[in-house]
Amino acid sequence: SSPQLLSRPPVPTRAAMVYTRITQPGQRREYSYKPGETLLFRLSGTVIPAVWHMSLLTCVVTFFACVIYEPLRQGSKDQALGQREKLLLNLFRDMEKVMQYFTGFVTFILGFFNSIVFNRWWHMRELIGNIVEAGQNTAMHIAVFFVKEPPARDGVDGAVQLQRSRRELIRLLALGQALALQACHRVRDHTWLINRGLLVRDSEEHMVLQNLASPGYNEVFCWYIAKAYKFMGEDGMVDEKVFSSVLYSQRWSMLSSSNHSEDLMMHLNQQIPVAYTHLLELMTKLYVLITPLALVPSLLWVAIPVAPLVTLFFYGFFRLGTTMLMDPFQKDSGFDTEAILMASILNMESLERNVPLSWVARRRRLEEQGVYQEKSLSAGFLVDADAMVHMKTPPLKTPTVLARLMSSGMSGGAITGAGA
Repeated sequence: SSPQLLSRPPVPTRAAMVYTRITQPGQRREYSYKPGETLLFRLSGTVIPAVWHMSLLTCVVTFFACVIYEPLRQGSKDQALGQREKLLLNLFRDMEKVMQYFTGFVTFILGFFNSIVFNRWWHMRELIGNIVEAGQNTAMHIAVFFVKEPPARDGVDGAVQLQRSRRELIRLLALGQALALQACHRVRDHTWLINRGLLVRDSEEHMVLQNLASPGYNEVFCWYIAKAYKFMGEDGMVDEKVFSSVLYSQRWSMLSSSNHSEDLMMHLNQQIPVAYTHLLELMTKLYVLITPLALVPSLLWVAIPVAPLVTLFFYGFFRLGTTMLMDPFQKDSGFDTEAILMASILNMESLERNVPLSWVARRRRLEEQGVYQEKSLSAGFLVDADAMVHMKTPPLKTPTVLARLMSSGMSGGAITGAGA
């Protein structure tokens, strides 16, 4: 029989993102510090817990090396060394020369590696900032241009419809940011989003997000564009004179948010080449292991405290680059994305509530009359029971939270964001 020319391709398996957490990381108060304060006696959040065992090992090895080398040194002066003792003495002296060669090479490759890793870490911070900034810019467009009241519908006043529509767009912006930042943490915690008012339990959005293999931020950004277009077109909430420019700006902001989110995923899913990392680890550990033998001929007993310091420097920078800076979302010492997201939502919600200025009094009247009552999106962040456990303080009021964000430089445009 003739072979089949057109065979049916195998059905691909459904790819899904791997999530390593089931709950949203809390505030990283344990790892924060005030600029200018001394960190000399600090352990949490530093590299010392990752390198102390290696420093202790080199300290012990150096002690025994001194014990072995001291009689060799005395015997060399008296010229009373046998063949084995001479070989051992030459080994100590040769290690001293080998260390001189290794120092330049290890310093170069370690410095180059850490430079790459830190630039990668800083770029991820900038990408988070770009996502937040795109949301802030979009919220400004909502506040300034979504101001025309639609006709009353189903007994709901046009002013109330407009307020609810503006708030719905802000919610979708916050939801997209939260999902993007959760994806960075490898978190899939829809309950966390529901508790903060960013998602409604068992809603159509919730059902769709639960069944997605992807993090879901791209879908949310598309939902935003679709709803914004409906509010602008069918409901006529935006003046026709600026319709095209506002729609273009909204689409561009959502595309930018999607692009920056995908760049973050690329950084997190694409490691530094294993050959480079392997060579760095090999050379660094060899250098640390020959350090005790190399320092003893020159420093003798003084080498015992010096060897751990050399290990702390070289092995510490190695561990810093390969663990702490490689993925700033994996460890609890990484970016405080919950505070970033909270500050972003506070800013976006403030824009929607206070722009245009003429709306403030009218909104207050609607709320006093009970016509328009909506829970603040930021309320779920300001009274966060999990955060209170970390901070060991009573629930904070809004001015206190804003003051904390201002003092830590996290309000306004200098913000960057959280996890899903």
